[in-house]
Amino acid sequence: MKRPLSVAAVVAILAFCAVPLVLWGGARLNVTSSFPPGIYWVVDKAPEKGDLVMFCPPQEAVFQLAHARGYLAGGTCPGGYMHLLKRLVAVSGDDVQITAEGVSVNGQLQVRSQPLQQDPSGRPMPQPPLAHFRLGSDEVLMLSDYSRLSFDGRYFGAVPQAQLDEVVEPWLVWRKTPL
Repeated sequence: MKRPLSVAAVVAILAFCAVPLVLWGGARLNVTSSFPPGIYWVVDKAPEKGDLVMFCPPQEAVFQLAHARGYLAGGTCPGGYMHLLKRLVAVSGDDVQITAEGVSVNGQLQVRSQPLQQDPSGRPMPQPPLAHFRLGSDEVLMLSDYSRLSFDGRYFGAVPQAQLDEVVEPWLVWRKTPL
């Protein structure tokens, strides 16, 4: 009698099959909790507001802190960081306000954007340099509308638009229920 495959075996098979897609195709693997874990596919388009975008964090102190605390894993980006996957929620000219209630863009409160005061270890979370600002011509704001625990723009503020890399869409993901 054959036994069904274990979850670990299924994950190993999917990972083995995903490696060629990542290396030679447009597949990108997300293992963070900012968006559902799984495989995302690169879309051939310039990033626009509302898109899911992969980007390299700029080499700034807040990202060094995030890396040291384990919010941000190591990877191939400058500074040794991993690519981040976030939603592009604000672009040049947009008015951004970060309060205890959450992040507002042009007066509209963003979903699951309330900043945490402390991380799970009780350490204070970083605060962006400005709590109310208008994005400059080369700035964007990146958030997660999936996870209220995501390390995103509510902690690091705006990032240079030049950091944006690829627009992606979910292809094969797990756990679609927001966190």
